[in-house]
Amino acid sequence: MDPNSTISRKDVRDALVRAALKDEAFRESLLANPKFAVERELGKTLPDRLQVVLLRETDNLMYIVLPKDFPDEAAHLTDAELENVAGGFLSADSNMLSPQDPTF
Repeated sequence: MDPNSTISRKDVRDALVRAALKDEAFRESLLANPKFAVERELGKTLPDRLQVVLLRETDNLMYIVLPKDFPDEAAHLTDAELENVAGGFLSADSNMLSPQDPTF
């Protein structure tokens, strides 16, 4: 990652997850010391007040992370968006939303 670029937390998380999926040594570093691994990957020292917590999902455990702020437009779903969310099930095997998936 370019240490001079400004990117969102979501972009950072997505990039770190992709890196951890590809690189076993990086994944082990994240598990052992998440903040140090993130700092090394970003090429920046994070503020002392910022904690970095790594949670690893399993077949029987799913985490939902809420953002620190909710934009007003994201707080209200349209009827179509609500139908899409309510009309399917998340498969634990594929991590993909599919209609009427009985495995969830």
